[in-house]
Amino acid sequence: MARVSVTLQGIDELKKLQAFLSPDTFSKAQKGGILYAAKAVPPAVAKGITSAYNFTSARVKKDITGVRLSPDGDTATIGFSRRPPTLTQVKPNPGKRGKQPGLGRGKGWGPAKGGRPLTATVIKADGRQTFTGAFIATGNSGNQLVLRRDSKGNLYSVYAPSIGAIYLGGSRVGQALRADVAARIQEQFTKGFERALGQAARGFG
Repeated sequence: MARVSVTLQGIDELKKLQAFLSPDTFSKAQKGGILYAAKAVPPAVAKGITSAYNFTSARVKKDITGVRLSPDGDTATIGFSRRPPTLTQVKPNPGKRGKQPGLGRGKGWGPAKGGRPLTATVIKADGRQTFTGAFIATGNSGNQLVLRRDSKGNLYSVYAPSIGAIYLGGSRVGQALRADVAARIQEQFTKGFERALGQAARGFG
């Protein structure tokens, strides 16, 4: 699990309001704004990732957890799972095994019909990719996995990129996503701060 902190530009400028507000009211408004902004991160990340990757929004949000507010209320920390989901999460096409030649008088007759390898779309811009030698298997608990054999004949699972790797990575998708989420955080913090400030001023905070 990788953790990132939600930080805000201009937070020091905002603290100038402390001269006009009681410390308790300002603290409540600041914490309310940070939490409001942090809670906007999962849907913003899900929207960005699902626009580029073949994941469902629910699957992305499942791997974004643990919004924690720092004691001073200046930052919130959010967890991103680095555990990669199996390739079944992108709904692979299992393909079709090739047929062997039939038998006639003890000899093969007719050509073997070729099969189709398993395919899946992970990154939408790349389209459907071929995973030669892979197949879908059902585990003991009923879960499905995409498996392949290595050169020694051992089976291993085929995975898609983790949500943490996509968001925190150096790809263009990750860089653009972080910029979009940062802008969303700033926007939502302002709304949350004003909302919490109003509630505190009315005695509801």
